Amino acid sequence: MLLDTSGLLCLHYPAEPLHTQACVAYQQTQQCLTHSYVIAEYVALANARRFLRPLVLDLICDLLNNPDIEVIWVNETLNRAAIELLHRR
Repeated sequence: MLLDTSGLLCLHYPAEPLHTQACVAYQQTQQCLTHSYVIAEYVALANARRFLRPLVLDLICDLLNNPDIEVIWVNETLNRAAIELLHRR
């Protein structure tokens, strides 16, 4: 499962309309993947929505330390490859 920004938001905050569905999907998956841009975007989104910073940081630490979640760190090479892929599609 790709953990994207919206999915993390729904998973983390019970007030989100799709919270229950996000929790069920998360619990049913055996492999999760995200990348550093999603984490950065999530922090910005949570900040814009004025979520409590300690809760946001706890979630980020949990993601980074969870052995069941693979985090891909985007570097310049990977970023350029992604942009090239966008151009081709």
